[in-house]
Amino acid sequence: MNNRAVSTVVEKTLAIGLVTLFVSLVSLTMFGGVVPDFRAASGEELAERTLAKATERVQQAVPPNATRADVRMRVSLPGTIRRAGYRVRVDGRALVLDHPSDRISARTPLALPQSVVTVDGEWQSGGPAYVRVERVEDGLAVRLETEGR
Repeated sequence: MNNRAVSTVVEKTLAIGLVTLFVSLVSLTMFGGVVPDFRAASGEELAERTLAKATERVQQAVPPNATRADVRMRVSLPGTIRRAGYRVRVDGRALVLDHPSDRISARTPLALPQSVVTVDGEWQSGGPAYVRVERVEDGLAVRLETEGR
């Protein structure tokens, strides 16, 4: 009766099977639910911070009590958000971040003086972005520009 070796082999086989099952379940949980949710949440946070910083730079470019100005200021934007390009556009007196992902978007109102009569333009990610403030007939015009546009 040499059955003692069989119990050791069965024990090791069961232990390997349990470890494999545990690793599979942890991997499925992480890559099926937790990691994508974290990536989306971090993308949303980055979009909000990007738009807040862009809004701040636009507001800084406009002199508070001026009716005459000629300013061109560079605005730093990340190249991508969650590995995808995006654009920042003007909607009335607000900046809007448009992203290919439906979960990632942001909108921030601009606090500009009454001397600003028009705000227009857009920034595309991946290139240098500028805010330009110019004197027009009725006051000041603010324009979002990218290099070469």
